[in-house]
Amino acid sequence: MLEAGYQSKIIKEINSIGGHAINGTYSKSGEADLQCGIPIIIDEIYGGRRRGKKILIHCAIEVKTEKDYDRVMRAVDEDYNVIDSKPLKKHEPLQMAKIRLLRKKGGLALVAYNFKQVMDYVTGEMNG
Repeated sequence: MLEAGYQSKIIKEINSIGGHAINGTYSKSGEADLQCGIPIIIDEIYGGRRRGKKILIHCAIEVKTEKDYDRVMRAVDEDYNVIDSKPLKKHEPLQMAKIRLLRKKGGLALVAYNFKQVMDYVTGEMNG
C-alpha cells in the first residue's frame, strides 16, 4: 500500500470517532502530512458533580508506510533526534525536527502508519 492509503485509513478512523483530520500540501516545508483534532473526554466539575466533556486535541501526524516507518524509527531516538542520517531521505530530517519542535512546545506530534499508534500515543500523553 502507498503512503496515501495509510493516510486515508487514519483519516477515516479519526473521523469515525468524531475527530477531524485533513491532509494537504502545506506552505511550510517539513510540516506533518495530517493535521488532526483527536476527540478526548475530560472531566469538568459542575455543582460538585463531575461530567465528561468531549474536546478535540490537536495532533500532527507524519504518515509513513509500515516499511518506511521502521526505517525512519531506526534512525531517530525517542525524542525524534536524528541519530543516523544515512537511512533517511533528504526531507526526513526536517520532518523529524518539526515533530521534535512541536513536542517541545507542548504539542502532540508523531510518525505513524496506523490509527492504533496515534490513539496509543494521544491517550498516553493525556494520561501521563
